[in-house]
Amino acid sequence: MTKSVTLDDMKFGLEHNARLDAQVSAANLSSWLLSRGIAAVTTDDIAVLLGVPKGQVRQRMQRPKSRGEMISPSRGLWMPVEPQYRNWGAPPAIEIIDDLMEFLDCQYYVGWLSAAALLGSSHHAPQVFQVATSCSVSHRTVGRSQMQFYRRSNIGKLATFSLETKSGLVPVSTREVTMLDIASGFSFVGGLNNAANLIVELCEGHSVGCDALLVAAHYYSVASIRRLGWMLERFAGVRNLSCLAQYANSRSINPSRLDPRESRLGEIDSAWGLIINRKIELDV
Repeated sequence: MTKSVTLDDMKFGLEHNARLDAQVSAANLSSWLLSRGIAAVTTDDIAVLLGVPKGQVRQRMQRPKSRGEMISPSRGLWMPVEPQYRNWGAPPAIEIIDDLMEFLDCQYYVGWLSAAALLGSSHHAPQVFQVATSCSVSHRTVGRSQMQFYRRSNIGKLATFSLETKSGLVPVSTREVTMLDIASGFSFVGGLNNAANLIVELCEGHSVGCDALLVAAHYYSVASIRRLGWMLERFAGVRNLSCLAQYANSRSINPSRLDPRESRLGEIDSAWGLIINRKIELDV
């Protein structure tokens, strides 16, 4: 699928096109952009299109924004809203995330609860849209979408797959990366119990291989690797994970805690070097 056109692709002809189309106004800007397949524009672009000073753009956009025809998910960035999404206040987050991240010049992938849902997990439909980013991005609400951004390193090295959307291809963490993210940040997914349930669901109907996990494991803490391996064996019935356990134990001989917020008291699983300091309850 071809990525939606933005005015950045049309710089050379922007002023000429605006002069040719005398009907471009704030009132019909959304329709004008949508009819030309333009998914996102900047404040500078709108100033050129409307033939007004840059400082007047926000005022000119107040009415289209109040009618749900235009949104501004980041200062200086504007997006036209298709009619079917105007009652929502904005398109779904998955449809705007790529243009937003391109505008912010930030590498990213959709992760955690959002990736799990896209990979088929139905455990507690996510109320948020979670994104891993290479730069600091503040949380925000756009229409009905509560967008959460978490900065993390090595984004370019972690495996993703491309999800086709109306606006382009969106990177989503693979099943293995998603499980490791959940095991390393279960506070992002509703706690340890919810993390275990998600990991079990992500395994249903899919083979989980030690080699694929091992490739991603290099970018995660020992504790995260041990938690995931233990939960995969204990709750999802995954076998042949010895290479993952050996790798984790080669990085540290000191046992890790299943729940880092709890004490170090508990039975130790020697194979995984994990202190079982918390009881996990799965949904039946």
